Amino acid sequence: MTSPATIVYPRRFILDQFNTVMRKIYRRGLKYIPFRLSTLVDPFPHHEELYRFTEKLLKIASIYEYPLIINTKSSLIARKPWIDLIIKLAKGNAILIQISVSTLKDEIGKKLEPSAPPPSQRLIIAKKLSELGIPISIRLSPFIPFVSPTLQEEIREAVDTFKECGVKHVIFEGLRIEPENYSQLVEAASSIATDFEDYSIRKVKGLKSIVRISRDILEPIYRTYAKLLSKNSIAFATCKEGLFNLHTSEDCCGFYILKNCVRRPTLWDVYKFVLEYGALEPDRIIRSICKEGKLICSSNLDGYPKEISKPLKYHERKLLKILHNKDILEHLTPVLGIDDGKVVVKMK
Repeated sequence: MTSPATIVYPRRFILDQFNTVMRKIYRRGLKYIPFRLSTLVDPFPHHEELYRFTEKLLKIASIYEYPLIINTKSSLIARKPWIDLIIKLAKGNAILIQISVSTLKDEIGKKLEPSAPPPSQRLIIAKKLSELGIPISIRLSPFIPFVSPTLQEEIREAVDTFKECGVKHVIFEGLRIEPENYSQLVEAASSIATDFEDYSIRKVKGLKSIVRISRDILEPIYRTYAKLLSKNSIAFATCKEGLFNLHTSEDCCGFYILKNCVRRPTLWDVYKFVLEYGALEPDRIIRSICKEGKLICSSNLDGYPKEISKPLKYHERKLLKILHNKDILEHLTPVLGIDDGKVVVKMK
């Protein structure tokens, strides 16, 4: 029996905070900055039917036609009343649905994610939503070699499936895991063979280190995907892999699919800029990509509520610190480096 201490309740004050932020941005005529629902947790947990928390967030967003990116594994998204609100947002090009899968095989999916719908059901939902005019992205996350589609024929079948489902964009995110949990994954996946490298940039007392699948393993697999997806007019991107030279999309998460919105600058934007204009100092790069007006930066955050402006300013400062630190930059991406104080492209 579940003890009261472990029961999770929605934080209802967030609804008021979300509504206040939406209203301020709308009334001030500011450009929309998309919100994500969600990153580390699913916005459609089992108790959503009881509390209707995500439904209420969708209702607020629909009032202002505010753009959202929803990442989920749940089948609840295709049911009323949630689907009606999503369709309403889709009519204003204000929503992108990301469906997460690690494998396309139900028997493996059941072992890896016993509480989630089987991958086949998630793909059926993706197709249904796409047929309703809702833009769909697939997140192959976490991507695990020889568990996720890896061999040439498996990749072809996966790409054909995504095309049949009407997918516009596929995002790849390699497995990151605490080393001591690896054996549990091996047991759940029946068999797994790959190499790992450090993901954590530095050791922090009290925090466990994390490893990631080696980019040397992932790069040739991703290259095959990128080529086949491009042939089928489906955009390809990676998440936190730094393999920007393989990307075929305008941004990593699919913000470009949404209407009338801006997003924060990322290393992907730095890569594209340096590739086109050549090596420059980090501060000049950030100033230049922000001048174009397509990104939201500290220079054009006036008027935005502090709930938005404060974390975005912090993100920009952190990005600049990365661009000034050769070791951290090369740890995050193999395609960028620093030479004589300037950011350079190492791989095209």
